Amino acid sequence: MLQVSIKRGREKRIRGFHPWVYKNDILSFSRKPKPGELCVVRDYRGAFLAKGYINPDSYIAVRILTFKKDEELDYDFFRRRIGEAYEYRKSVVPPDTTGFRLIHSEADFLPGLIVDYYSGYLVVQVTTLGMEILKEKVVRALVDVVKPKGIYEKSTVQTRELEGLPLVEQTLYGDVPERVVITENGIRFTVQIVGGQKTGYFLDQRENKLLFAREFVREGDRVLDAFCHLGGFGIHAAVLGKAGEIVAVDSSQLALDLAKENAELNGVADRFRFVKGDAFKVLKEMQLSGEKFDSIVIDPPAFAKSKTVVEQAKRGYKELFLRGLKMLKPGGSIVVCSCSHHITPPILEEILLSAAYDTRTPLRVLYTTYQAKDHPFVLQIPESRYLKCIFARRFQWEV
Repeated sequence: MLQVSIKRGREKRIRGFHPWVYKNDILSFSRKPKPGELCVVRDYRGAFLAKGYINPDSYIAVRILTFKKDEELDYDFFRRRIGEAYEYRKSVVPPDTTGFRLIHSEADFLPGLIVDYYSGYLVVQVTTLGMEILKEKVVRALVDVVKPKGIYEKSTVQTRELEGLPLVEQTLYGDVPERVVITENGIRFTVQIVGGQKTGYFLDQRENKLLFAREFVREGDRVLDAFCHLGGFGIHAAVLGKAGEIVAVDSSQLALDLAKENAELNGVADRFRFVKGDAFKVLKEMQLSGEKFDSIVIDPPAFAKSKTVVEQAKRGYKELFLRGLKMLKPGGSIVVCSCSHHITPPILEEILLSAAYDTRTPLRVLYTTYQAKDHPFVLQIPESRYLKCIFARRFQWEV
C-alpha cells in the first residue's frame, strides 16, 4: 500500500481525528501515487497515523477512513461503518419520520459518501474518486445492513468534475420509483428522487421545522416561507402551527409544483399562495407594496461556497434579512438560516444584527440551532457544522 509521509507539525490535526490531509501537508510518497488508491499516512518519523484514499491532484489530497493500524479497508470495514451509522440514526430519528440521512460523509468517517433514506429506498451520492473506486463494496454493505427496496445514485454535484468524474444518475440496486412519499414529524411529503434537487429533499431542517411550527407560529398567523423548496417550513406551520395563510416563494417551478402537491397531501393547500421568482426581487416587491407577516423563514441556498466570496455572501444575506425585518409585524417571529460552512454562527448573528440596526427592529434571540441530529456535527471536524439558524422574535412595541 502507498505510504504517505506528512511534514513535521502537521500530525497534530490527524491525531485529533480530523479526516483530511492537505496537499501542502505532504512530505513524501513511497512511490508515485495513483489517483483514488488506498494509502497509509505516517508522520515525518514514520509512525502510523491513519489509512485512507488519495487524490494527489486535489487540494484535500488524502481523505481518512480509519485511524486504526490493524483495520483493513475491505468489505467488512464498510459493513461495520455503515452498521454503526444505521444504529445511530435509529437512536435519533423519531418514529414518525421515514426520511433521514443515513451516511453524512466525513461526519460518519466515510468521506465522499452521502446516503439518504426515503421510506425504504436509498439515494446515494458519491463525490470523490476514492469513494467511487470503493462504491461496489459500499453498495453491497448497504444492501446487507439496511435491506432497502432499491438504491438510486444521484452523483450530480459539480465537485465530481474536480475529481475527474462524470455526473451520474442511475439505479444501483432493485427498483426505484421516480417519487416516494415520506413522513417528517408525522407530516407527509412527496420526494422527487429522479430529477429532483440534491438527493430529492432537504432533510437537515427537520428539527428546525418542528421547532418553528410548535413555538413560533400561532393559530391564524400569516407566514412567509422564502426559498420554500418542497414547502417544508410552510406545511409544518400550516399543519402543526395552524397558520392562516402561507406565502411560499421559490425560483424553481418543479419545487413549487411539488410543494403544492405536498400541501394538498396534507389537506392545507387552501391556505397557500405560491410565488415563483427570485426571492431577492419577490421580497423587495412584497416589502415595497406594504405586505406584513407574523412569521418569516428565510432559508436560502449556500451563498458562500468558498472563503473568497464571504463578503459578497454577507451582502446577499443582509439584503434578504432587511426585507424580512421590514415586513415583520410587532411581536412576530423570524428565522434566518445559512447552510454555508464559511458563514459561521457569529457571522450570521453579525449580519442579522446589522439588518436589525438598519431597520430599527428590536429582536429577542430565542435559539441558535444547527442541522438535525442525523446530519451529525463532529467536534473534531468543524467543517461538519454547516447549517445555522437563528430564531428571533420582534418586541411588541414600535418606535
